[in-house]
Amino acid sequence: MGAGAASIPRNTGCTWSHAEEHSGMLAIQRRDAAMTAPVQLDAPDIQDVVQSRTLGLAYVGTVLVVAHNAQPPAPDDWARYCELIARHQDTATGQLVLAEGPGPNATQRQQALNQVPKDYVIPPTAVFTESPLVRGVVTLFNWFSPRAMRAFIPGDIPGAARHLGLSEEQVRRLVDIGKTVRPALQ
Repeated sequence: MGAGAASIPRNTGCTWSHAEEHSGMLAIQRRDAAMTAPVQLDAPDIQDVVQSRTLGLAYVGTVLVVAHNAQPPAPDDWARYCELIARHQDTATGQLVLAEGPGPNATQRQQALNQVPKDYVIPPTAVFTESPLVRGVVTLFNWFSPRAMRAFIPGDIPGAARHLGLSEEQVRRLVDIGKTVRPALQ
């Protein structure tokens, strides 16, 4: 683990596919087996869980997990994200984003930047997306920031772990949490 890396409790590192409600606790089911293991959103290191129409958010340890569905972020959902950016600007060491859709527009990106001081250094951000367009936007964004954001194809856990300064196991857990909070299409 790199210097200044987040302290995130380790999980099993299993691959998960969908959330189900069981006894008031969210659990996710393995793709590779019929067994079910919980991703407990009430774990001590998970705060500020938001599950809205277009975004799912969770602050895990010192990493903000953001999960978009295929719709652009709704203005009220984006406002919640901006609130979390402002609240955790002094403690966040990274962001992990699961992006199914186009992500924020230029106005929304500026709204997020307006939440922090001008000299704020954006923490390392790993964006998982299958979209070549989104990966291109992330690359373009890096032209204007200190290379804080990198886009990864889903499954490139080793690359994202290196970028975030976390172990692969920690990144798998963050991805599992993102999949749990990501809203379904309505």
